[in-house]
Amino acid sequence: MPVKVVLVEPEEPMNVGAVARAMKNFGLKDLALVNPGPRVGPPFPPEAFWLAVHAEDVLEGAVVYPGLKEAVAEAELVVATTGRPRELYPAPLRTPKEVAQEVQKAEEVALVFGRERIGLTNEELDLAHLIGYIPTAPEQPSLNLAQAVVVFAYELFQASQAPKDLPPKEELASARALEDFFQDLGHYLLEIGFTDQNRFPYAMRRLRRIFHKARLSPGEVQMLRGLLHQSRYAMGRKDGG
Repeated sequence: MPVKVVLVEPEEPMNVGAVARAMKNFGLKDLALVNPGPRVGPPFPPEAFWLAVHAEDVLEGAVVYPGLKEAVAEAELVVATTGRPRELYPAPLRTPKEVAQEVQKAEEVALVFGRERIGLTNEELDLAHLIGYIPTAPEQPSLNLAQAVVVFAYELFQASQAPKDLPPKEELASARALEDFFQDLGHYLLEIGFTDQNRFPYAMRRLRRIFHKARLSPGEVQMLRGLLHQSRYAMGRKDGG
């Protein structure tokens, strides 16, 4: 499956080893680490391999990135996971099974898991097209990192084995292209006074969600960026620029 599992700032090498094993159990091989802790490789310490039973190749093939943007840049679908509902993303949070169905429609997917203690920041969640959430009993809502990975990996594997009756996969804009568009859009919003610096993060977060739902193609992103560029040009001519 073309799914990259991305771990943001993992701190425990044994957790990464357990994640590698969970990935190998369900046919996932592409592991990415974003700014891993000092004891987390590569090169990995021996304790990472203690739990990566028969998944040493997953560990050895892990790629390190300096930031999440770089890790997901080429993905058409970025799925971030959270351990709790958040006001900024009230609905719909997707269960692992629902995420797995969406993954079947995309060519390149990044499945992102946050830090062991605090998960993902709101700014990191902004990069995601979908937010995945594992429903749990309220008296013990948190899952170990490897446990969370295995739940999603299982559902991805199950969906990949099911008889296919899906429409042809559509070409979607990469995360890198979308981030370039959002940067243009943010500058434009401030230029026209749609929002101010204080309200800007909230406005952009809402607009990101709208455009992520649209599942834009590369051509559509280019058209939107062209629209912003032409609008700036027209405003400059009107003002005598």
